[in-house]
Amino acid sequence: MKTPIPAISPLCLLAPALLSGQDPYPEPIPYEGEVVMVEEVATIPDSTSGNPPRMSVVTTDPAGRLFVNDQRGPLYLVRPDSGNVELYLDLRSYPELDIVATWEAGFQSFAFHPDFADPGKAGYGRFYTIHSCGNTDPSPDFSTALDTGFDTLLLEWRTDDPDRSTFVPADGEQPYREVLRIRQPYGNHNAGLIAFRTVARPGDPAYGLLYAAIGDGGSGGDPQENAEDPGNPFGAILRIDPLGNDSPNGQYGIPPENALAADGDAQTLGEIYAYGLRNPQRFAWDLVTGNGYIADIGQNSVEEINLLANGAHYGWDLREGRFAYEGGTSPVELTDPIAAYDHSNTFAAPPVNRSSRAVTTGEVARGTLLPSLEGHLLLADFPAGILFALDLESGSLDGSQTGLREIRLRKEGGAPVRFLDLINASRSDRGLGTTSRTDLRFSIGTPGQIYLSNKQDGVLRRIVPEADAEISLAPSEQTPVSVQFEGILQRSTDLESWTTLIPQPQSPYEVNSMETPLFLRSVEK
Repeated sequence: MKTPIPAISPLCLLAPALLSGQDPYPEPIPYEGEVVMVEEVATIPDSTSGNPPRMSVVTTDPAGRLFVNDQRGPLYLVRPDSGNVELYLDLRSYPELDIVATWEAGFQSFAFHPDFADPGKAGYGRFYTIHSCGNTDPSPDFSTALDTGFDTLLLEWRTDDPDRSTFVPADGEQPYREVLRIRQPYGNHNAGLIAFRTVARPGDPAYGLLYAAIGDGGSGGDPQENAEDPGNPFGAILRIDPLGNDSPNGQYGIPPENALAADGDAQTLGEIYAYGLRNPQRFAWDLVTGNGYIADIGQNSVEEINLLANGAHYGWDLREGRFAYEGGTSPVELTDPIAAYDHSNTFAAPPVNRSSRAVTTGEVARGTLLPSLEGHLLLADFPAGILFALDLESGSLDGSQTGLREIRLRKEGGAPVRFLDLINASRSDRGLGTTSRTDLRFSIGTPGQIYLSNKQDGVLRRIVPEADAEISLAPSEQTPVSVQFEGILQRSTDLESWTTLIPQPQSPYEVNSMETPLFLRSVEK
């Protein structure tokens, strides 16, 4: 089932304005007793002694290996089965990159080209990082009248041995290539996630195109009106071809399918895929429908979730969610959010009295061994660390809290808790003081697996199925993979069409090779 395109607002904004502390959705997001089990996978090394890593992104490379970065500079290879953690790359090893790692700034994200492990392809051995760089000597590709003292810097790294557990550059004299540089006008709302479209396959026009979330440039209320301006990269999801060269700086390509590249208007930026966003730190896709979703952090009153659409303008800072912020008119139609929640009375019995709210998203749960979450978009208020899900199929998707429900966690043998409780228990075991926030993030590009990271205790966790789950997944990783099952085993590559294995194997079933992700499930005899 395809998620319907959100409604389009008229050019003139007639919705009422909201003030900080107002409550547009008076009922809290409900908790109906839903609990999922979570286990600890690995402990990521401290950034410095007593300072847990500020984990930002958890994802896999095309060979299925799991990676996580620390916002202060390191990139780690994680072995989930053993819990071993190996340093793959450290941006701090390159002094000229001058990483700025403050509260929001730092090593924000990384992404492996889909052909990273495919010899003979142009993307072989290439991966990308985006970070805050205090070295501003090179001229930026994009800037405003203000300069806060650091740039958002997108780099390409290349190795000729993608199988190694430590990055070794293909060219020791030039280990990385500068792709794109953006001068930051303020210290906050800089870069967010970079990712390749997880559902794209060779031959798809989106295959090999890199998406990048860029905040509105910072301060409060977007004083430069960056986000509503399609002529600059701020407050937007960019989409570029990192292997192309028709950009003004010659270091990347501008996909002609981007709506703003095809509009014939020299004043719009062809790199923009969607805009009118405030701080879109996270976006992700649905493996089945192909739809993409953006979590956009609000200003005073509303957190919103948007359907990612080519050329869409989501309205910041004319409005926040569906409500007027500055008000006024837009020269183009605005795309409404599919869901939102407010900053007042958001959750029943919140774990701490936090006034700050900020939304994050994971992917749509598919093949996770969790039937109650199948087809639901995973979301969280990441400061408070409260998880919830959006029902994409039966929910109203009317831009409100309707369809959202809270989910709690439990360790094996334990009682249901919030994520903050787990983190503070871990911090206590380490002799660290309690924290009032989690900075929770979901993994992306980890089909069938849901990892939870945070910036407070260094523990990488994973949501695991209960014993009676019906669907199992063997991700595209190092083989062989052994699968325990009962009943009749079926397989799928798209989670839509299923075939029964003939002859029917005995349990455990061993998968010896996989070119694409393989989903397995067992049904009763």
